[in-house]
Amino acid sequence: MTLTQKEGKKSNRPVVFDMTSNQCVWAKAGVIKPVLCINAFDCISCSMDKKIQKDLEEGKLVNSQGQPAVSWQHPKHWLKLSPNQRKCRHMLTGQVAYKTCARGFDCATCPYDQMIEEASLTKPVTPPLEDLAGGFHLPRDYYFHRGHAWARVEYGGRVRIGLDDFALRLVGPVDEFRLPRLGQKVHQSAPETSLSRSGHEALTLSPMDGVVVATNPKIGQRAVTANDSPYAEGWLMVVQPEKLRSNLKNLLFGEEGTAWMEEESGRLSALISQETGYPLASTGGEVVPDIFGSVPDLGWDRLVNEFLKI
Repeated sequence: MTLTQKEGKKSNRPVVFDMTSNQCVWAKAGVIKPVLCINAFDCISCSMDKKIQKDLEEGKLVNSQGQPAVSWQHPKHWLKLSPNQRKCRHMLTGQVAYKTCARGFDCATCPYDQMIEEASLTKPVTPPLEDLAGGFHLPRDYYFHRGHAWARVEYGGRVRIGLDDFALRLVGPVDEFRLPRLGQKVHQSAPETSLSRSGHEALTLSPMDGVVVATNPKIGQRAVTANDSPYAEGWLMVVQPEKLRSNLKNLLFGEEGTAWMEEESGRLSALISQETGYPLASTGGEVVPDIFGSVPDLGWDRLVNEFLKI
């Protein structure tokens, strides 16, 4: 089940794609009252996690009997638990059905924890539910940059990135993508990737700050995979974000994203009508898949500069 925000509006908490629970693992473990996760289940870098750990050490949290609360993650407490009580944080989040901890809840050095993160990079990407906005496909629970890149927040705090349906219909079938190297830092609104078609090139902007931890091998083998499946198999890269929540505040989400896409479609239609006298061509409610190829007189540079840069 995919989480959705109330009325499609932004909140201070990232919307994590394809999660069955949005409760903080501390709440699921019964240490604190029910509260939503604020860091996309990246407990290791979570400010709330660090504060709770500190409060527990200082005896500031109490249980229902008024006694100092004990961290379910504390190594000394862990030794007193039965195996069935040593629930791994990935079990508490619902990411795995059953897993007990064997390392005193030391997630930062846990091989299983690392395996969960690495598995997320190789498993097939779950296709999102999509709507049409201005003749373009728009997935639910994705964030959008005004340069027509998308960001999908995934379990553990990593962010998958690609280009939206508008950008890929605008340029048409892509011959090649040039992506950042693994380990390279990318910056929000900076030109970190590029694409080419028939000798034409376009720089595209990153929606996030972070370090690249994966790139899509399918894109290297067949660039038009992005055109065929922009929001699933056609993703470009995955980053470990450095400023997740502050970056997301700069992106469009929900109703705001839908309104923006409709405005972009209107701007494009007006430009085409002005130059050709005809409205933006569509088939079955969708815009044609190759706008540049359909109206080459508009010029590659004009289309790219108008819509893929901000």
